[in-house]
Amino acid sequence: MEAKRALTFASFAAVIALAVGCGGRPFTAATPPGFVDLGDIYGDTEYRAATADGVVIGVRAFKNEPKGETAFWVKALENRMRDVGGYALIEKRKVKNRAGLEGTQLRFGHDEGKEPHVYIITIFTTEEHVFLIEAGGVKDEMQRQDEQIDWAVRNFLQK
Repeated sequence: MEAKRALTFASFAAVIALAVGCGGRPFTAATPPGFVDLGDIYGDTEYRAATADGVVIGVRAFKNEPKGETAFWVKALENRMRDVGGYALIEKRKVKNRAGLEGTQLRFGHDEGKEPHVYIITIFTTEEHVFLIEAGGVKDEMQRQDEQIDWAVRNFLQK
């Protein structure tokens, strides 16, 4: 029970950290073919790009405090998505960016009305930061953009 409370606190802390931001981008995002960078709208603390058909990719970073390894943050986000968001975990896999940083990708499903949606979170951690690469949209569009989303993850770089 105590471990679950700690994990719930960590999930809450991560959400607060995301909302507050950490002052500038400690990463370089890669805009995949078919997406438009929405940088003018979101400024220096986060990255967003979208397709004309509504698939969105975002990147955020927050300080790795309390210090946790990737497995810790993956479990915290997995629990939050399931318990708070009502998302079902479809797949979990290991990924790497082009600099060789290893991370974990979670793929979730969620129905909005009668339309299925897919939400992907890729988590990379360094000693200083936790990086989240998020992508979401209607399931059919997400399947069409799967290669571009994978490309964005592979070409993401931490600073």
